[in-house]
Amino acid sequence: MARGKTKNWLGDKLVSEMRTVTGVIYYEVIGSTAADAPRITLLHNFMSSGRTAWGGILSKLDGYRILLADLPGHGRSLGYPPEYNYNDISDQLADLMWQENFGRGHLAGCSAGGMIAQLLVQKKSVQPASLILVSTTYSTNPAATGSGAQLLAENFSASTKWLDATAQLHDPFQGDGYFYGELLPGFQAIRQQQWIDLPIETLKTFTLPVCIIHGDQDEFFPVDIPERMHQMLPHSELHIIPQQTHALIFRQPWVVGAIMRTFLDSL
Repeated sequence: MARGKTKNWLGDKLVSEMRTVTGVIYYEVIGSTAADAPRITLLHNFMSSGRTAWGGILSKLDGYRILLADLPGHGRSLGYPPEYNYNDISDQLADLMWQENFGRGHLAGCSAGGMIAQLLVQKKSVQPASLILVSTTYSTNPAATGSGAQLLAENFSASTKWLDATAQLHDPFQGDGYFYGELLPGFQAIRQQQWIDLPIETLKTFTLPVCIIHGDQDEFFPVDIPERMHQMLPHSELHIIPQQTHALIFRQPWVVGAIMRTFLDSL
């Protein structure tokens, strides 16, 4: 992949783009500029953006060099693979991680970002030092997990005001009406075969340390899913947050950030 022309420093923040076959991925490299600073890549959930999803946790990662990207078609990133092909999206993100020297750093993902992170490890596209999974699953196929609500926007614990606010993460960069006219319908049109569907036995092959953080009232991925993941992963720890639903990084970022930091420090 060829890097885009836009590249400028804002304090300790590198704002740049990477051109792909379907568009442009916008990303930031922020945090410590020390040559030996540990590195971590943060992957956000579907319909969000990098800063919006992880902004409340960044302060907990003091001393880290952080790669923060908007997924294809989200935020400032233009274009996305046809039918939101997650295999192609993961390949694009792997290219970005190696390009910016994050391919062997730590890796964290929330919801869809966590699914992509697992796919990256399963495909050996990157070689992360550890994996942090927040409010996510190994598969969205009910036949594989035996539980979970359909991933539709209307099934989230949110209102129309939430959808309107979400539109403002994208429309200012993509054009008026982009969220309701393209991104949201695209999300609703995704078919099961286009989502990530890893056999749970795949997790047995993950040899890296894994930290799982999940709400006990997650409406999409019930708590038995992360419990099964924990049992399969050879080197994992499980944190179940009481009385919390999906997308914990929005609901209790201070709790998620503290768990992440403790886990990373233990390594």
